[in-house]
Amino acid sequence: MILYHGSYTIIQTPNVEHSRDRLDFGTGFYLTNIYEQARNWAARFRYRNYPCIVNEFELDFDALQNKYRIKTFEFYDREWLHFIIRNREGQSVESYDII
Repeated sequence: MILYHGSYTIIQTPNVEHSRDRLDFGTGFYLTNIYEQARNWAARFRYRNYPCIVNEFELDFDALQNKYRIKTFEFYDREWLHFIIRNREGQSVESYDII
């Protein structure tokens, strides 16, 4: 699976140390399978005179399923919305390695 991360710099290895608290899915390194979404995220750095870079990562999702705790949302439903709200409010949510 190919995933993308929009940034102002080339990222060799994902790192959660630069993440902020109270993000939609908690502290972490955010990726998307939608290239345009990552490109749009990177484009916001233009306003600060930084370059716009879309980093590409290959993820073997099948290999990760037995090694990490994974939460999957199939739909933008009530469960998905409540998960995001709890994270944004800093409330405790069940811990996952990959969402």
